[in-house]
Amino acid sequence: MAIRNSAKALILHEGRLLFNKCVSRLGVYYALPGGGQHEGELLTEAVKREVMEETGLTVEPMRLSAVFERVSGHEGSVKAHKMYFVFLCRYLPEVPAREPVERDAYQVGMEWLTVDEACAASLFPRVVRDNLPALLDYGETIYLGSERRGGDR
Repeated sequence: MAIRNSAKALILHEGRLLFNKCVSRLGVYYALPGGGQHEGELLTEAVKREVMEETGLTVEPMRLSAVFERVSGHEGSVKAHKMYFVFLCRYLPEVPAREPVERDAYQVGMEWLTVDEACAASLFPRVVRDNLPALLDYGETIYLGSERRGGDR
């Protein structure tokens, strides 16, 4: 089983952060725009492409802010292993927005939130919400740890 890389964007503009607004059977939640890296694609290219596909906006990655991983499986059998690379990005408002072409499965729109609003919201993954001020302020990449579903913890 291959490890899947996902490039996520923490988009900061005029004191607000952009999130995908999603609705599932559990209710409303927010997620960072971004998604899977294609073979031969740099992570910075992946985050720009994914943001464009999901939001129609153009961003410039400024730095790798965090790394997070998620492993799921049962009793020693790994079903999925995903690496999340979170980039702090700058929104480029001078580039005209386009229509989103490929939204996430539960995405119903997007919303700009203040840091305080985001910290109080149902934000996936929770480890991003819990470390949001540090992800914006630190000049270093932060390893946020791992989340394991099923099996040993």
